[in-house]
Amino acid sequence: MASVAEPAGVASIDQHPLKDSVFVKSQQDTDFVKDIGVDNDISTSAADQHDDAVLEQVMSGPMLTRPTVDVSDFGKALDVPFSQLCNTGSAWNFKNCLIKLWRYTIVPIKEVYLPIMTWGLPTNFLMLTWRTYNWDFNKPNHNDDYLAPLLRDTLMPIRGKQHREKSAFLKFKTTLLDTPWLGLPGIVNFIDVRTQWFDAAVKRAIADGIKQIVIIAAGYDTRAYRLGKPGVHFYEIDLPHASEKKKELVKQHMPADKYIWPEFVGADLSKVSLMEALSKTSFDPTRRTMFIIEGLVYYLPPAAVKQQLTAISETAVRGSRLFFDFMHLDALSGDVFRPGLETLLVAVWNKGETMYSGIDRRPEAIRCLLKKFGFKLYELLDAKQISARFHPHVTKWKEYSPHVSPYFGYIAAEKVTAPMKRQETMPASRRR
Repeated sequence: MASVAEPAGVASIDQHPLKDSVFVKSQQDTDFVKDIGVDNDISTSAADQHDDAVLEQVMSGPMLTRPTVDVSDFGKALDVPFSQLCNTGSAWNFKNCLIKLWRYTIVPIKEVYLPIMTWGLPTNFLMLTWRTYNWDFNKPNHNDDYLAPLLRDTLMPIRGKQHREKSAFLKFKTTLLDTPWLGLPGIVNFIDVRTQWFDAAVKRAIADGIKQIVIIAAGYDTRAYRLGKPGVHFYEIDLPHASEKKKELVKQHMPADKYIWPEFVGADLSKVSLMEALSKTSFDPTRRTMFIIEGLVYYLPPAAVKQQLTAISETAVRGSRLFFDFMHLDALSGDVFRPGLETLLVAVWNKGETMYSGIDRRPEAIRCLLKKFGFKLYELLDAKQISARFHPHVTKWKEYSPHVSPYFGYIAAEKVTAPMKRQETMPASRRR
């Protein structure tokens, strides 16, 4: 599919004040090149040499505008196998053997108390309650999702009552959940800052003239109703049964005469392509689009992650944006210890789910990954950085009791190539 050029002067996120300096080429990049066995000089520009104080002063979010897309470092990204950049982290090595042994021996003890702490709610229900917790308990710098409580109270009346009454029991349980070694330190704040990061990205995209926003695995996302503007089209994609359930909730709480509705797209993207799913809507494949994947990538096997990114690449024209969060591969593999991860893996396993995929978090690795799908990296944040941006009241970071779960990362990227041709990305057996 050929892309259609945007009018001159349209906005891109390339004028983010940090631009490339937000991804300071560090020892991590040098180590990445050594790991893959490529002799490649990773130079450091003057912008890359800003000290931390300057970076903090200019950091303002995954945003801002420039009339043309700078692809100067897009071509410098190395060609590395996808399986090396995104995998299950299951391989054993000298660095991770002790943590893996600990996971398989000591960690099962967590089965005894975790059901009490997580209350047996499905994961998507827990995310909804944690998204509203900081607001309900008057925590500073909380997210602004004022519609989430309506969905929560309908789906979980008892839990909703606990939130509204600021239940001492709920507060105790959440404090216990934040306990290092026993719980999931930073998990509630992770949901809070993640919500704010995606919100800020949507607001900026709309301000920059993007008129189409596709939310993949939308779940109980409320951005279309909170952030929508006339002329901006949202597309919420989810499994058919989930999409229908969401639509009924929206009818109940967000009537169409008061809120801008998205187009609901019930589709299983493992069976149909993204373009096929969107073809039944008003989606215009010639226009710049923002794609959001929130809280999904780590639940997909690596092959499905690749399929998802390929599908977006087949659909996105130049200037489109992609925002998603991911799990650090070195944490999932056990190469490094991150407090709370083992508890999280057990907790989701108890709910019949598995966290399958991690992505190499080093900036050069992320560049290589995105290049495969025609995207250029514009922002890469870790827990400490996203906490500093959205929870500035937290002035001291504690490695073993982190304010935000430390094993997740956040990626903002912009499409710099035309849509990938679908026939070139499908297995030969499916092209016949």
